[in-house]
Amino acid sequence: MIELYDKDKIVNILKGYSIRVTPNRLKVAEIILNSEVHPSIDEIHTILTKSGKNISFTSVYNIIKMFQSAGIVKEIKSKDRSRYDANLKPHSHFICKNCGRVFDVDMEITNSNFPTSINGMSVDSLEVTYYGLCSECNNDNKDN
Repeated sequence: MIELYDKDKIVNILKGYSIRVTPNRLKVAEIILNSEVHPSIDEIHTILTKSGKNISFTSVYNIIKMFQSAGIVKEIKSKDRSRYDANLKPHSHFICKNCGRVFDVDMEITNSNFPTSINGMSVDSLEVTYYGLCSECNNDNKDN
């Protein structure tokens, strides 16, 4: 279960990263911060237009790239597109090989199993990604 962010908390997050708060930036941040499945730019744009927001795909792209540069979100390469994650704490992901959705995996990555160097190379981050079929795609395969 993800922590849901209300408007005031999102405003504080954006201001904390020295990002000027605009209605479009606020709405994009709300979608990413409150998503469990790491949306793509296309999915964010679709959500916005379906909710009546008149915003171009390019504007959504630019907002996401601004958030990425500021360190609010990180990019996850999925099956055929990039997806965006606002959970910056060390955690694993599961990527469905069929639909491409990305899910957080609640398996803690601790300092005890995190090497600081490997063969003389300095390690500063670790990403663990599992691949397979999500429960929805797995059920679809059972029906066939």
